[in-house]
Amino acid sequence: MPKVPTQVKKCLVVAKHDFYLNDALASLADCEVETLVAKSTSEMNSLIQSHPDLDVIFFPHFSEIISEKIFNRFLCIGFHTGQLPKGRGGSPIQHQILEGDYRCPVSAIQIVDSLDAGPIYLQKEIDLSTGNIVEILARLSQIIASMISKLVTKVPAPKDQVGKSEVRKRIQGNDSRLVLENLTNREIYDRIRMVDGLDYPPAYIEVGNVRLLLSCAEWEKDQIKFAARIERQ
Repeated sequence: MPKVPTQVKKCLVVAKHDFYLNDALASLADCEVETLVAKSTSEMNSLIQSHPDLDVIFFPHFSEIISEKIFNRFLCIGFHTGQLPKGRGGSPIQHQILEGDYRCPVSAIQIVDSLDAGPIYLQKEIDLSTGNIVEILARLSQIIASMISKLVTKVPAPKDQVGKSEVRKRIQGNDSRLVLENLTNREIYDRIRMVDGLDYPPAYIEVGNVRLLLSCAEWEKDQIKFAARIERQ
């Protein structure tokens, strides 16, 4: 197991999206910590070769599997949004929204050989009740950045996850299909906004050979408005 540093002097932040990296860099600007960033595992591996003295590697919502040789060599801390150990696995934000469990923790967890199963260093709460996925991730990025700045100041003793575990599957394109008669207005709103943006497959309705792609959902007084774009199959 990697040694936990008493003081973090050099860290690496690995994330797919620029906003995670930019927020982390801004949060660490006043800390006496050399901060490196990478957007892929190949970039990460290159930086590890040139910086073997890294103290910790942070992975804000990074969906790729981290090699055992990496997390056995360095302290690796990932971030997971959702109840643990109940909500392990893919698309945790979407699963929280589908369950109507809008207030949930963002957990900083040690990366180990089982998915999302590591002990928890730190938690903060996020509200998922409003906003599309882009807006939610922007709020999440700010929370994670603040957690990183705390963790480089002092890495606390982690606490093991307690309770029954469950590993959920990542949301796929066919999961975005809506059958309106089976859903309440609030459920329709949630299902549209939770995949509205970035590289997520948008929510859609099928009418014959026409697919209506849904976006820009708004919720007010138990009513929903949204935009629709026609896609012919």
